[in-house]
Amino acid sequence: MKANAKPRSLCENKTAYATVIGGLVAILLTIIVGVLIFYEINESFESTFQSMNSTNANTSRNATTDMAATVFSLLPIVALVIVAGVILAVVLGFSNGKNQGGV
Repeated sequence: MKANAKPRSLCENKTAYATVIGGLVAILLTIIVGVLIFYEINESFESTFQSMNSTNANTSRNATTDMAATVFSLLPIVALVIVAGVILAVVLGFSNGKNQGGV
């Protein structure tokens, strides 16, 4: 069995494209919902911790918010890479993985 037998069978299977696109949409929606939930929860913690006057809690919340901001700023890049991978798979599927013409 060749190493590229499974990807070639996916190129011929039209439902595989729908599955990949469905998975891509699910990942993107999960990212968006996760960001929204985090910031809603973070706002409620902010008011709670300020009323408690807890220095450790505020420090921990600030560190978590900074880390989340860094991760959330990288998530669109991850989404872009996933979309680019799907586009490359579709383009390669046009030739069924055969090297035809070009450079």
